[in-house]
Amino acid sequence: MFMEERQKDIIRKINQTGRILVSEIQECYQISADCARRDLKVLESKGLLQRTHGGAIAVHPKERYPAPTYNPIDIKEIKTDYLAVAKKAIEYIQNKEVIYITTSLVGYYMAENLPEDITITILTNSVTIAEVLRKKINISIILLGGEMSHRGHCHDFYTIQMVKNIRMDKAFLSHAALSLDFGASIHDPAGVEFGKAVMENSRMNIGLYPSKKIGKNSIHSVCQVKDYDLLITDDNVSEDFLIQVGELGVAIETVHLKGV
Repeated sequence: MFMEERQKDIIRKINQTGRILVSEIQECYQISADCARRDLKVLESKGLLQRTHGGAIAVHPKERYPAPTYNPIDIKEIKTDYLAVAKKAIEYIQNKEVIYITTSLVGYYMAENLPEDITITILTNSVTIAEVLRKKINISIILLGGEMSHRGHCHDFYTIQMVKNIRMDKAFLSHAALSLDFGASIHDPAGVEFGKAVMENSRMNIGLYPSKKIGKNSIHSVCQVKDYDLLITDDNVSEDFLIQVGELGVAIETVHLKGV
């Protein structure tokens, strides 16, 4: 089999199953591990897949626009990769801190899994997350208000003005997509200025991006990768992404999904 035929077949397999391992490529095509990795690198450079530790996963260049009434509480099936990133993020929270929690599914998982004995102040512009936090006695909640969207959160002029008057120790942020060229991006332009205001008023900005969000672009850029102090993702992330983030001087931590 010629190299081009092999690579075409690799794409066919990955589009069928969603992922492939280097060891599978070796066994199927009787080639070395180095040759298998070269194939994956070539295919990734063409935007046909996303390399991970030990293999590759299927890639979809652009995130789909969410439903107008989308809310994390509506997702009944636990997304283990999002949950793993959320739990790792919680490890960076210390007593007495003032923090912002993202309105995304990762933020919802953070709110659900915060320990009962931690004493912190949390800013949120999500009524859903505020309702989860309301039941945790040691947590003080600052609900950032304004005109509420049908998704249950606020990010208009009034919300931004509130954020500008509060200093945070840490902001935990997650957007629809993250790429090295376009940065963190979202579907709704109304959230751009709010996201910027949060980052400007936070001492430390932590990006929470399961690998499914990485290497993709949405429509409106909020910030660049270098604007984060720390990124937390899972171990399905591309090796090239890890290297390039390190070259930008941004700390990055990966959580292991095996057994999660």
